[in-house]
Amino acid sequence: MLLQIYDYWDSLRHGQRMPARRDLDPKEIPHHLPNLMLVDVLHQPRRLRYRLIGTRIVAASAEDRTGDFFDEVDFIKGNPDVLDHYNTVIDTAAPGLTLEPFTNHSNNMTYQAKLLLLPLSNDGRIVDMLLAYFYFTTGPYANR
Repeated sequence: MLLQIYDYWDSLRHGQRMPARRDLDPKEIPHHLPNLMLVDVLHQPRRLRYRLIGTRIVAASAEDRTGDFFDEVDFIKGNPDVLDHYNTVIDTAAPGLTLEPFTNHSNNMTYQAKLLLLPLSNDGRIVDMLLAYFYFTTGPYANR
C-alpha cells in the first residue's frame, strides 16, 4: 500500500522534484482515500493545518481535526518527533517514512502506524502541502 501511493506520487512528478496538489486525482486512488490526509503548509511563520483527513484516520483517532492547526493539537504538542518528521519533509522537499504513535482519543487505545509523507508544491520549489498516508501496523485498524 505504501509503495502504491509512493509510485502514484512519483508518476505525477513528470521530471519535477514534486507534483502539485492539482495533479492529484482522487478517482485514480479511491481505495487509498480513507488512509490519506492533506496538510496545508503555511509560511512566515510556518504553520501546518489539517486540510483533509480520510475516514479511516478519523475513525482510528476518534477525532476529526479538519481545519485545525498542528500547534493547537495536544497530540502534536506531546509528540514533538511527529512535527519534526513533517518539518524534515518540508525542508528537504523529499519523501519521508516513519513509524508514528497513534491514539484513539475516545478510549485511549494506542497503536502504531507507518506514516508516508509526500511533498507537494504549486511552484515546484516550495512545499505548500503534504500528502500523508497512514498504514496501521497494530490495533483494530491494522491493514491486513
